[in-house]
Amino acid sequence: MATDTRDAAPRAGQATRPAARRRTTPLRFYREIVAELRKVIYPGRSELITYVAVVLVFCSIMVAFVASLDFGLTKAVLAIFG
Repeated sequence: MATDTRDAAPRAGQATRPAARRRTTPLRFYREIVAELRKVIYPGRSELITYVAVVLVFCSIMVAFVASLDFGLTKAVLAIFG
């Protein structure tokens, strides 16, 4: 009989077990966070200004769109139901 590994697909009728999870120490957790943050590529000043401008313009357009829908639908409901 072949030996099953963790990555092997379960056979028909065979229940799957959840993988065992081990708790890490807070120090190791912190070290892993610092290691991941070192991999991050932060935007430069000009890129950051561009991104902020794009977000502000997009949000302004969406606010104007939703406000116009709200205003239009309010007028329509008041015209229909008095």
